[in-house]
Amino acid sequence: MHMKWFAIAALLLTAIASSAEATPNMIRLGYPTCASCHLSPQGGGLLTDYGKGIDAAQTLRPEEVKSSEDPAKYRRLPYDMKFSLGVDRDPPADSNYSYSSSIRAALAVSHGQYIVYGLSVGSPSLTRSTTNKSGAVSARMSKLYWLYQPRDGVSFTVGRDDLPGGIGSGGLGFARGTTSPNISSTPTQAKVFLWNRRWQITAYGFGPDGNETSPQFEAHGGGAMVGANVWKDRLVIGATTRASYADAYDRTNAGVFMRLGLTEHWGALVEHDVTARTTDKAQHLTYTAGHSEIFFVPFDWLQTAIAAEDLVTIRGSHTYRLSPSASIRLNRNVGVSLNTRDVNTFTGTATQRSRTFSVSVFVKTVQ
Repeated sequence: MHMKWFAIAALLLTAIASSAEATPNMIRLGYPTCASCHLSPQGGGLLTDYGKGIDAAQTLRPEEVKSSEDPAKYRRLPYDMKFSLGVDRDPPADSNYSYSSSIRAALAVSHGQYIVYGLSVGSPSLTRSTTNKSGAVSARMSKLYWLYQPRDGVSFTVGRDDLPGGIGSGGLGFARGTTSPNISSTPTQAKVFLWNRRWQITAYGFGPDGNETSPQFEAHGGGAMVGANVWKDRLVIGATTRASYADAYDRTNAGVFMRLGLTEHWGALVEHDVTARTTDKAQHLTYTAGHSEIFFVPFDWLQTAIAAEDLVTIRGSHTYRLSPSASIRLNRNVGVSLNTRDVNTFTGTATQRSRTFSVSVFVKTVQ
């Protein structure tokens, strides 16, 4: 037991930082959209040359990344590879070790056109300290899509990708397993993005990705997202809507979100939605879900946050999760993050509580 905690402390002291990617809290620095730093205006993927420079500057050891002025630079093959090793402890259970690795690449077809590919390999349960059980290793294609940006402010995407969200995948992702069980989070999609200094508009349709466990979960539908930059590039508020249809159940939802940067150090991210689900047995379920987060970035290389997440099934269960987190960035390639998750679930008269402590180490290479 002492050796486990010693190892965790050693990882922290070596100051290996979190994933080298921009996050929604970049609103604190006056970035109301993701288009400045990411190839995809949706964010969460490969970085542009400008984005790589911003990313490399926000570390304990800042670097300068020079952008190429070569007019033929689109012929390059931008990519990144990431490997992470995590340690979760859920007292009084044993520690749980996991790993994941991913590679993302973009093949430039011409100016403004890319074929983007993502592959991930990992195990959610690599081994346990006392029972020595090994977890299953899985490999999956996480992304494969065509991206075309004919000019600034207009972009089209066709293929398999993450569904758009108000504050990214870190928003209401915890609720999706309940509100959308067995439905792919990276379906085949056609999306259009329109943006300027004041508005951000996304419209999309989606269908099955071919990896559903059963034909009854092959969903199709569509959605839209609208955001407005209402205060000095540091406050974006907006609304989302989505409808999904499958043999197992139909689902519609609507929500609101906010990204706020009060100063270059403080801010908040908020996303809430209501989901109505009708099953193939004519059962009607209504959920409300929320994610409220306050972040504090005292230095570019140190990011901290505390998030409160809530999921309520009307006339059913109630789950509440509190998640403090911190990450330190040594340089653009290596890092560590630390977080805890305190989960409380209330079902009728029964109450369940779990608390997990996690440390994750990341190593990343970028081209």
